[in-house]
Amino acid sequence: MTAAVSGAANTPVAAPAASTSDSTSADGVALNQNFDQFLKLLTTQLQNQDPLSPMDSTQFTNQLVAFSGVEQQLKTNDSLGKLLTMQTLNMTALGVSFIGKDVQVAGDKFTTTTAGAPAALAYSLPAAASAGTISVQDANGNTVYTQASELGAGSHAFNWDGKDQDGNAAPAGTYTLVVGAQDADKNALNVTTYVPGHVSGLQTADDGTLLLNVGDQTVPMTDVRQISESSSGT
Repeated sequence: MTAAVSGAANTPVAAPAASTSDSTSADGVALNQNFDQFLKLLTTQLQNQDPLSPMDSTQFTNQLVAFSGVEQQLKTNDSLGKLLTMQTLNMTALGVSFIGKDVQVAGDKFTTTTAGAPAALAYSLPAAASAGTISVQDANGNTVYTQASELGAGSHAFNWDGKDQDGNAAPAGTYTLVVGAQDADKNALNVTTYVPGHVSGLQTADDGTLLLNVGDQTVPMTDVRQISESSSGT
C-alpha cells in the first residue's frame, strides 16, 4: 500500500493504478507478438502455396477469421485500458475532494481531541429488535457511557455529548462505539455502526482500491456515510 496524496499542499499525487496499467500493457505486448507471428505465418503460407494446388478455401477463410478476431481483441484491450485509466483518474479526483472534510464512516472507533467533545454517531439494525443498548468505551475497554438503543429496523442517529455516565466531560482520546441488540428470539442482531472522523489523505491499495486516511485508519470510500465541512469538534 502506497500513499497517493495527503493534506499537505506540496505532496505529489501518485498514479494510483500503475499495477492495472502495467498489466494491461503487458497483455497488449504479448497479444501484439502473437498477432505479428500469425501475420507472418499467413503471409508465408500464401507465398509458398502450390499454384496448382492452392490452400483449401475453408482453411484459408478460418485463418482470416482468426486474423480478424486477434485484431479486434487488440483494439478492445486498448479501449478497455483507456476506460480503466479514465475511471481511476475520476475516482482519484473524487477521493482528493474528501481531503480536509469531516466524514461519518462504517466502523466502531473514533477519536476526540478535546475533553467533553461531542460525537455524531449512528447505527443500523437489520431488523426490529426486542432489546438493545448503546455503549461508549474508552481505549482500555471501560464503559464510559451507556443507554438503551432504538429498536426499529433501519438507521438511527446517536449524538453522544462527550460526557460520562456521571455527567463529567470525558477526556480526549480514542473511543469505541458498541451497540448490542437482540430479536424477539433473543438472537443477536448484526448491527452496523458509524463513527466520525477527519480525512487527512488518500492511499491506493495494491489492488488499486482507493482508501481514505481517516484518523489513524484507512477506509474505502464506499464506507463513507456522510461528509461535511471540517469542524473543530473531533
